[in-house]
Amino acid sequence: MAGKDFGGIINVRLSTGATFSLRGTLNMNPSRISIEAQANQDGSVDRIGTVQPARAELNFADRGLDLDALMRSGRFNVTFIEDFSGVTHYFTDAFMVGDPQINRQNGEIAGLSISAEKYSRTDG
Repeated sequence: MAGKDFGGIINVRLSTGATFSLRGTLNMNPSRISIEAQANQDGSVDRIGTVQPARAELNFADRGLDLDALMRSGRFNVTFIEDFSGVTHYFTDAFMVGDPQINRQNGEIAGLSISAEKYSRTDG
């Protein structure tokens, strides 16, 4: 039941056919707006909205993926499927952001996120 179940296996698939074996925490920022408060000298408070891309931070296992090609690739769609909860996340017109770093001690690739034009989800 979506909303009460978390964790478990999460599969990642790009529309290019590439897949990742996620490691650690998957953090998503699905909202395309960030809100800040600004206090004025008269004590009133304004709300400031800043448009931003939908984002997801991910670490994954090094399976020999050509990181240079991934970073240079055109936009793609990314699907995250949570097997345990049944929730599926869709990031549309996405691209990689960051500076990939490989930890050769444990084989983890870090330092990357995706940014996307659109985000949606379906509950299982």
